[in-house]
Amino acid sequence: MYCGLPPVGNFSDLAQDMDAGALGRIKKVYKHVDDIDFYTGGLAERPIQDGLVGPTFACVIADQFLRLKRGDRFWYETNEKPMAFAKEQLTELHKTSLARILCDNIPELGSIQRWPLRNYATGNPRLPCSSQSIPRMDLGAWEEDDLDKIELFKMDYRPRGSAGGR
Repeated sequence: MYCGLPPVGNFSDLAQDMDAGALGRIKKVYKHVDDIDFYTGGLAERPIQDGLVGPTFACVIADQFLRLKRGDRFWYETNEKPMAFAKEQLTELHKTSLARILCDNIPELGSIQRWPLRNYATGNPRLPCSSQSIPRMDLGAWEEDDLDKIELFKMDYRPRGSAGGR
């Protein structure tokens, strides 16, 4: 029952996730549902809503990305110091989108879908790059109030042996 998927005991349990033709061919090749090859079964599933793969592959892919995120000590959303971003910086980073990156880096691009990797549709129309629906990140969250607080700027750059030098 991994990922909340129900256990499968017989071929009829797969009817909801596979079309009849694929399920019929699988029945001819495999004697029991427990014998179905993982890859074959995953390819035979109908895609989940707004997805390209079925529930089994969606579960495995999501699990892999979650493990990569949690296992990466440099993941941008970490709370670990010194690499953690401030709350305000994270808020700005979350505004970033592929649409904004493409608009900002391709001068000839006048308009784009809000979600460029999804199909063009009523819920995902082309928008001008100047649209407020494609938010911009405010870099003000990275401004330092007092540069003297940063160790680099406290260094004495006078040559050795000069008046007041080390």
